[in-house]
Amino acid sequence: MHRFFIPAELFHPTDIILPKDISQQICRVLRLKPGTEIMLLDDQGFEYTSRLSEVSESHCTASVITKQASSNEADTKITLLIALTQREKFELILQKCTELGVTTFLPIITTRTLIQKTSDADDKTPRWKKIITEAAEQSHRGRIPTLSPALKYADALKKPKADDSLKLILWEEEANHSIKQHLRDFKGKHISLIIGPEGGLSEEEVELAKASGYIPVSLGKRILRMETAAIYAAGVVLYELG
Repeated sequence: MHRFFIPAELFHPTDIILPKDISQQICRVLRLKPGTEIMLLDDQGFEYTSRLSEVSESHCTASVITKQASSNEADTKITLLIALTQREKFELILQKCTELGVTTFLPIITTRTLIQKTSDADDKTPRWKKIITEAAEQSHRGRIPTLSPALKYADALKKPKADDSLKLILWEEEANHSIKQHLRDFKGKHISLIIGPEGGLSEEEVELAKASGYIPVSLGKRILRMETAAIYAAGVVLYELG
């Protein structure tokens, strides 16, 4: 069953008029017909089994059959602070980490990132949000992950975190502490992970993170590409904590 996130205010007891972009996708791309059942999601944790009653490129309408709470969101909430990088790599991270269950993405600018202006990231936000939304639909999530505005590294470290948050920074120079060691005894629900750029984080940046309560951890003996590290780390956290 095809799934579509639509704004919560569009849900009505009677027929729901779907947004134009979704109507065009239903009509032109998917070629769905009236009577087809689809799943509509309100990004508030509820999903609505619905039936298409009218299909056209200009607008589609659907009526709700049943409403139920989504059960596909992980209990553990992951915030991924990820260094900006090449477009293909960054978009791959957004897509795959959304599929895995990351809750929030915070793009960061470090001394070694290819992008050094937050405005350059702002221009790409609409495309990134579309990638995240489509990945959330494909992976049957009940909520769309949050994409925060890009911040300079030092500013990102100052962002408030939940009281029960475990803050970890992945660092290739860390040899004594693995990510699994710190996950094993963690009983909270919020984790923040810093993923550095291709050139790595500087020692000064690691020290700044430590001063902000972050713990340097290793993913193992092998050196991973940043996109591999981001996806693997998110998978490890959700495997260990659920």
